[in-house]
Amino acid sequence: MTTPNAGPAPDPAPQGSDPAPDAAAGTDPAPEGTLPSDVVHAHCMTMPHVTYDNVFGPQTTCYRVGGKIFLMLGQDADPQYATFSYDPEESLVLRATYPSVVPGYYSNKRLSNTVYYDGRIEPEQTLDWISESYAIVFAKLPRKVRDELAARPDA
Repeated sequence: MTTPNAGPAPDPAPQGSDPAPDAAAGTDPAPEGTLPSDVVHAHCMTMPHVTYDNVFGPQTTCYRVGGKIFLMLGQDADPQYATFSYDPEESLVLRATYPSVVPGYYSNKRLSNTVYYDGRIEPEQTLDWISESYAIVFAKLPRKVRDELAARPDA
């Protein structure tokens, strides 16, 4: 069972619309090497059956598939960060390779990573990690839930 889309969309576009670039929203563009939350939101919403909510408050947007969180986006931090599920062995490699990747903030340290958008990691790399997190969480859903999602028309 997925949760309904609740709460406002991150920075500032409502769900279902095309998120505006930072510059078009009237703010300064994101610094080079960082990842604006509207880009993360748009990326997540391209994946099937994704919902989002702000269950932990307006500063954190949780993206889910089948009711399970695959990404938590912290929006009011400086630098901004995202926590996502990942393979435990590969998580260790990422943490050893990238100083901006640390054990998951407020989550299972073995199964998740937090990446800080401090300009040291290419945005495309982070989007790839988010896609992998979605795939990992989706694959771990009970078969019944995966089958129910596959039968839905928004597939």
